[in-house]
This record gives sequence, structure tokens and C-alpha cells, in this order.
Amino acid sequence: MGDTLWGTPSIRAIKKELPHVSIDVLLQPQWKPLFYGNNNIRRLISYYPQWYRQLLVLPNIFLTQYDHVLIFHANKDIRRILPWLRSESFWSHQNPENFPVVPKSQIVQFDKTVHGILRRIGIINKINIPSNGTHMDIFLNDDERRNALLFLKQNGMIPKGFIYLNAGGHTPYKRWPVDKFISLAKTILQNTSLNIMLGGGPEAVTRADSINDQLDSERVTRATHCSLRENCALIAQARILITPDSGPMHIGFALKVPTIALFWTTGSEGKIRNDLNGPEYCGPLEIDKSLSSVLCGDFVDINRKIDSEKVFPNPILVEDVWERALGILKSNI
Repeated sequence: MGDTLWGTPSIRAIKKELPHVSIDVLLQPQWKPLFYGNNNIRRLISYYPQWYRQLLVLPNIFLTQYDHVLIFHANKDIRRILPWLRSESFWSHQNPENFPVVPKSQIVQFDKTVHGILRRIGIINKINIPSNGTHMDIFLNDDERRNALLFLKQNGMIPKGFIYLNAGGHTPYKRWPVDKFISLAKTILQNTSLNIMLGGGPEAVTRADSINDQLDSERVTRATHCSLRENCALIAQARILITPDSGPMHIGFALKVPTIALFWTTGSEGKIRNDLNGPEYCGPLEIDKSLSSVLCGDFVDINRKIDSEKVFPNPILVEDVWERALGILKSNI
């Protein structure tokens, strides 16, 4: 989800510089809702990893002559489609071995860790498109905003009267432990009049259920059954979003919701990651400090059998997250 949203600043920049051009976006269908209402885009073309489903895409792209093909993010399986794209200009920032159709001279190289948004801006700069800022775009319509307000009312909640906890995470190692979410939620309920909304993708359902069962409060509701667009509209109404490094984090940044982002560290010394999974690459970029806060620490390593009594050298404590949340609440009074 983040890799997809990171392309929106560059798409916006292209359309501003060349308002007459048509922009098509090839992407996996589960992320198409992120672009609904984005008038910078002509059409969204569904892409599938399986070769036999990729054949269905070819009629949609083969008839179009493109001035440029910009590979903002793709897995190796897209190599089957690239030769069918009618263009003499291919650009990428990823490993050149992944996309042999792209000349090495048109692989934008970076000699240090550079944020994913800036990597995509680096591509459009090569075709003489200046940057139009780094803010990601999500466009909500009036019906979606009204439906979010109705959902809140039906669950005894009000706009800006709840904290959205993303209980999930795309990969298991990015998920903050359930027991810490439970402790944090109890702290919020005991010390504020705010409600709790438990959300996240499909992987968050079981975790949200576990958290909800332990809280057993009328001030807690779940949004894990809601669609991606519905969750975007609900996050837009949150007082604070607390989330691991995952899709909802980027939604919070795009919608300018105060967001506390939890990043996992690696190694026995608890060193902060600065690679393609660290905050320098995928954390907040040029976002007002009142709208973003990053905490880095150790999460449980689910790939190892560990002693339940093991003390991690640099954990993200509930107290640390609550302190950040309290700072946001006080600054917004």
C-alpha cells in the first residue's frame, strides 16, 4: 500500500507540468481504491502476478503508444508485461536485473538510503518534470465522509473523539504485540474520554478480536470488516492514529491525521534500521511534526523460538507510546 501511495506526488507533478497528458496506472486490484477520485489519472489497469491472468491485461495496454513507462514499484513477475508495452522510454529505480527491458542508463541510482517518494521523484526529474512536493494524495468524496460519520454515530462515537489503533501489519514482524495494544488501549480508556477504534487489514481481524475481548468496553469498536475506502474515511476522522509501519500509516500521513508510527529494529543491540524497511526510507517525509511521531524499537521475532522471559534491549514500551499520544492531545487542546 505504501509503495503504491508513494507514486501519487510524482503523478500529481506530471499532470501539473503537462496537463494535457493522459496517465494510466498499472497496479494490483486491491490497491485501486486508493486512487478513486484522483483526477490526475485517466484509467486504472488491474495487474495480476499470475502469468495466465496477465494475459487479460494485454488488450488494455497493447493498443496504447506511451511516451514513457515509469516503473515506480514492481516485482519480477511484471517482466512478462513490459515487452508488450509500446514505448521507447522505460525508467526505473529498482535493481536492473529485475527488468532487463530497462536500459541501465535509465535506472536511477542512489548511493544512500533515499525515501521511496523521493526515488519516484528522481525518475520524473529524468524526463524533465519538476517536483510538486512530497505529500501523498487520497481523495475522499462527500458520500464517503457522510458514511463515516454515520458509522461513528451508530457506534456511539464522534469525529475526533477516538483513537484509531491499527492492530495489523503487512508482515508479522512489523506487528506490535497484542498485549501492548491491550495495555495501551486500557490506558487511553482510563485516562481520557476518547473511544478506541480497532482497524487494519485482513491480517488484523484475529488480533483486533483478541484486543476487543480483553477490553470488553462499549467505548471500543472494530473497523476490520470495513473496506479500504471506508477505513480511509474513518482514519480521516480520528484524533490520533497509532500504527506500525504498514499501509494505514501512509493513509494517516496522506490524510494529515496525527500519526504515531512504530518501527521495528533489528540486531541484538537494537539498532535503528536505515535500509528499505527503516523510517528514513518509508517513514514520514516533510510532514509537520505535529502530525507525525516515530518510535523505533524491538518487536518479538516470530521466526525464532525464544524464552518468554527474554528482555529485548530496546522495546517500544506502552509508556513511550502513551507519552507521545498525550503530547498530541495536549497540543490540540
